Amino acid sequence: MLLLRVITLALPGLTLPGLILSGMILFGPILLGGPPSALAASPATDARPDLMQIVSPARPPYVFDDDGMGRGPAADLVRRIAEAAGIDPAVRILPFQRAIRALDSGNTLYPALLRTPQREPRYQWIGEVFDDRAVLFTRADTPVVADVAGARQLERISVMRGSELQALLQSFDLQNVESNIAESDNARLLQAGRIDGWFTLRTVGRATWQLLGFAARDLRAGEPFAQMSFWIAASHDLPAATVIRLRAAYDRLRKSGEYNRIVAPLRALPS
Repeated sequence: MLLLRVITLALPGLTLPGLILSGMILFGPILLGGPPSALAASPATDARPDLMQIVSPARPPYVFDDDGMGRGPAADLVRRIAEAAGIDPAVRILPFQRAIRALDSGNTLYPALLRTPQREPRYQWIGEVFDDRAVLFTRADTPVVADVAGARQLERISVMRGSELQALLQSFDLQNVESNIAESDNARLLQAGRIDGWFTLRTVGRATWQLLGFAARDLRAGEPFAQMSFWIAASHDLPAATVIRLRAAYDRLRKSGEYNRIVAPLRALPS
């Protein structure tokens, strides 16, 4: 069984992103940076809150679309720390690719982005939201898929277009993969029997299936292909003083136990 874990190892002044593959650590690029005290001395000392925004695609159960505004555990978490930093806490819903472009353009917070070695240097990372697992869902009347060899036996697998999971599947050189712009589309296709496997995150698959009103007993999760962590991400140009305030607010939520209350719905989902 192949299990990848996307990790980031942090030491004072040193960040080492990498992948754990079968118990071995394969390090990506080494990123050097100054300690928080050095960051605080940056010439850009603060951000204008009126120019900042929080955007996210709908990605249940982390972020739900409530008439164009985000709600859910990740949205609640980012709102709490934004308020502490004097930033407008409204979370605006955008399609996935537009939300990423906004994050790349600057002055933006993103409530729940998978932290990968490829993304490590592109953004500033405020705090972890939840540690999730990438699995291949099948219908309950079909065998569980435990590994890449099993995935190759399926006729059609679908994944969210442009997502990190699509890139992961491509790394396995599978020839039976298609993509759709929404996880709800993939869930409907699987339920209707038009695809044989749906590659997504465990919590995302379970929550999407439930929202569509499908019976939980009809969905079967295979063994995890990768362990991946959602983090609150900030644009690379966000001033150091603002980043320090956001991280401090996040730390307070962890120490007070409020973080555990906010993410409890994620932990309650079935495996």
